[in-house]
Amino acid sequence: MYFSLDSVDIIVWAFITIYVIYWIGSPRLSKNEPPMVPYKIPIIGHTLDYLFNAENFMEEFGNEITHEVFRTDAFSLIAATRELFPLYRVLKNHDDPKAMDRVVNTIRKGITPKLPLYNERLQKQLMISIDKEIGDCSKPKLIDTTDELTSLSARPVADILVGQEASKNEDLVKAFATFKRLKDKEILGEKYEPPLDLIEYLLNDPDFETKVVTDDYVDKLCDFLYVIVVASVHTTSRHLTCALYDYGGRPELWDDIYEEQVKIDKECNGVLTSQHINKLVKLDSFIRETLRTFGSAGRTIQASLGDVHYNTTTYGPEPKSFLPYHGLEKNLPASKTDKNYFIFGTGKYTCPGRFFAVNEIKVCFHKLILKYHIKTPSGKPEKKKVVGPAAHPPYAGLIFENRKN
Repeated sequence: MYFSLDSVDIIVWAFITIYVIYWIGSPRLSKNEPPMVPYKIPIIGHTLDYLFNAENFMEEFGNEITHEVFRTDAFSLIAATRELFPLYRVLKNHDDPKAMDRVVNTIRKGITPKLPLYNERLQKQLMISIDKEIGDCSKPKLIDTTDELTSLSARPVADILVGQEASKNEDLVKAFATFKRLKDKEILGEKYEPPLDLIEYLLNDPDFETKVVTDDYVDKLCDFLYVIVVASVHTTSRHLTCALYDYGGRPELWDDIYEEQVKIDKECNGVLTSQHINKLVKLDSFIRETLRTFGSAGRTIQASLGDVHYNTTTYGPEPKSFLPYHGLEKNLPASKTDKNYFIFGTGKYTCPGRFFAVNEIKVCFHKLILKYHIKTPSGKPEKKKVVGPAAHPPYAGLIFENRKN
């Protein structure tokens, strides 16, 4: 039988057309996939709505089982994180799927219980960063928030992870610090005084314990620390920036929140303890509201948190409005998760670093508004930048001006 080239083209296009029709009409991509949501535009589907109108798109279909998703064993937050943020592809020591479990356990045991011991050091490092990145604002100064505020949270994290000496170095991590500690331990024996930082914790952990420091060992240690740095610095600085925008655009809240900071500052004589930080209840409630209204709308399943964070039963007839003292009135601190507040996850997927993150944001915010008047260029709340379902702090910049003593 003879086929002309024209006939072959027709057959090929007919095959493609049939396949596309079948693919569009298929209720599932495979037997283990969730059903596809019907759409009108072939191939493109919901892409445009998802990218440019994600909030309304997610609300249109809703998500009434978000709580169940976060509590079921059928979904894996670790696996989803590996897919969305594949550090294991560049960090050879992070290829083990259990690596994230070790990160979680290290934060829970090596950082969270010791937060009260870190407070004074954290404040010292914050003030160094504030003076360096923002400095004197005797005249109003517009600060670009895309990079500068990252350093505010990075320096305290460096102190806690690699120690006070290494944190003074702009490169952050001195690999030789580990070798020096092992040598000191061997020479000093019982007289060795262990530094208070995460490296010391890891050196006593069975997974990292060693008597000989090799290149592979240092790589393993640095890879592990890098994951914690990425997880902590990025998210903390992002939410701190948003909190400052929320504050700078709401002059009706300035005096009330500032007065609380002055009162506690006098009580603690300039150095916050955990007890004093816990007394910053208005600031905590304000930060909780910043986190709730941030706006972040495997195969990755994405839950519609709008149904959780903006439900009228909990947050009233206008749930998307900013309610600075809702947490205070309901006795709900910013680090506490509940069925109407999933910013840090919930159940087995609750973020282990939430106590450190909220603690650092509160301390930094406290120090900043004691030192500066802070406002947005417009004098009003700035709109967050939304790309698909992901929200980012505004790009307008913040105006800082020294407070008069």
